[in-house]
Amino acid sequence: MPRLPYEIEIAAGAPRAREAVKRLIGWSSAPVGSLIRVATAEPAIALTFDDGPDPEETPRVLEILERHGARGTFFMVGKSVERHPEVAVRAAAGGHALANHSWDHPSFRQIQSGYRRAQIRWCAEALAPHGGTRLFRPPFGEQSPASRLDTLRSGHRVVAWDVVAEDWRADPAELLVQRVVRRLRRGSIVLFHDTLYTTEDERYRDRAPMRQALEILLGRLAGDFRFVTVPELLRLGRPVCWPMFHRLPLSFHRKLV
Repeated sequence: MPRLPYEIEIAAGAPRAREAVKRLIGWSSAPVGSLIRVATAEPAIALTFDDGPDPEETPRVLEILERHGARGTFFMVGKSVERHPEVAVRAAAGGHALANHSWDHPSFRQIQSGYRRAQIRWCAEALAPHGGTRLFRPPFGEQSPASRLDTLRSGHRVVAWDVVAEDWRADPAELLVQRVVRRLRRGSIVLFHDTLYTTEDERYRDRAPMRQALEILLGRLAGDFRFVTVPELLRLGRPVCWPMFHRLPLSFHRKLV
């Protein structure tokens, strides 16, 4: 199976040398780096879900998590929280963490500094009645050093990931499972999408493969791992940061609907 784009970004060289270099970069970049995982001896993993809340799709994900006794972290779009507050209420009541994914999901590389801070502030205000955390994930995972500093100024911590299912296309559930399992380890932060705020193809909005993959993973890993929120994971070990400054081609953004 070919490497994912995000794997290429953070993996190179012989394994032992790679880990040593990654630790050094992680330590030196901690002030501006993004959280990608937590170094811990505890068998704990944080499942995260972007782009919600959606009145149909998000409750389906919540039902799966509740059925398996798992908690997740939902990086929510403020505009959708304002439209569907009842979904945010349900997620918070289930013990899940609510986090900031901007007001209406623009690329933070393509907007100005003041507007970036406003995007974070508006989403934080929408989340505040539901106990939102001061964790932030940039839309599309895109950020620059300047946008990273704007997030710091806004008092938020950037949360990225070290495991990604790439569930924003029409891939089958078992392929999504394989992508997750091959990189999973203690302290991992896993990226899923409970809905898609924007997409390059309407067919990709079907979340059934992602939900099937989530059900399979929770069943297979039961007893080996426990599934906690990102704030809970941070209490279990040392944060591992990485200078993730991801950029998607402009052609991708032109196709979004």
